[in-house]
Amino acid sequence: MNMSTDAPLPTLTPASLPIAQLESLKFKANQIIESINALAWTIKNNDLAAMPSWPDILSKYNILLSQTLNFSSALLQTQTIRANYIGGSTTQQNIYERIAIHPLTGMTEQELDTEAAPLLRNQQTLDVLKMETETVRRLAEHMSTRGSLGVLGAPPPAPTNGFGHYHQPKKPEYEDVLRECVEIRAAHDSRVDRAVRAVTMLRERYDWKQRVAVEVEEPEELDWDPRIGRAGSAGATSHKGHDEIMDDGREEDEEESSDEDRDKANIEGELVNVVGQSPAGGLFSSPGSGTAGTPAAGLDHPSQ
Repeated sequence: MNMSTDAPLPTLTPASLPIAQLESLKFKANQIIESINALAWTIKNNDLAAMPSWPDILSKYNILLSQTLNFSSALLQTQTIRANYIGGSTTQQNIYERIAIHPLTGMTEQELDTEAAPLLRNQQTLDVLKMETETVRRLAEHMSTRGSLGVLGAPPPAPTNGFGHYHQPKKPEYEDVLRECVEIRAAHDSRVDRAVRAVTMLRERYDWKQRVAVEVEEPEELDWDPRIGRAGSAGATSHKGHDEIMDDGREEDEEESSDEDRDKANIEGELVNVVGQSPAGGLFSSPGSGTAGTPAAGLDHPSQ
């Protein structure tokens, strides 16, 4: 007698499920997916010729962060469970802990892998898996160790020297890949620190209140009245005072010019890599260049 054929099939009672809470979670999850796609489109696939403004990107990111926080709070929702006997204590239990996935109809192996398995957190969704694979592949193409492709793939071809001898290079290991990733992260953090310091120096130097302030008196503000006929000594005194003011203005312009030159040199020192200070990495240095890093994106080295 086959017990498996005679055993009753498991049934699911939808009445005991928190349908309203599950529908709310589904709606929140769809909102998060739409926000992720909107943020990714803003950064990568926008129709503009330049990068969108930072406030627009920050606004979309804050919306995504808020939706994720609301979704996480909803998953932690609890309900009060009373004991079966009189006088028993009540406990708080998560309403999603005892929910099991059970298909109402039969499913093939392919449907189980593509539909039910991602819900069980045993496998990523196809969109996430494809995007992650593309990201890892693009990063590995710019790494000297070639990432996981260098570890799992075929070893690189052996280069020849001037005498025709072959030298088989060492196949990279996972430790080498992790070491290069640490160097890439350190180089990125160093560039960010230099950019932040440069922006801080620019903000402290070019204060808009100081730029619009008028320190030199204008000619109409001088103590001179055209209705009083002082064509002699008064006019000479007025011209003399105006010449002194112009001389003072030229001296102040020369001082400001020298200060701006010094600040410009300091800011360029923050923006440009100094030889030997930036961590070396396959992504940030070219072989045979003789430098340990490159300048920040969009900036050139100062002329020697």
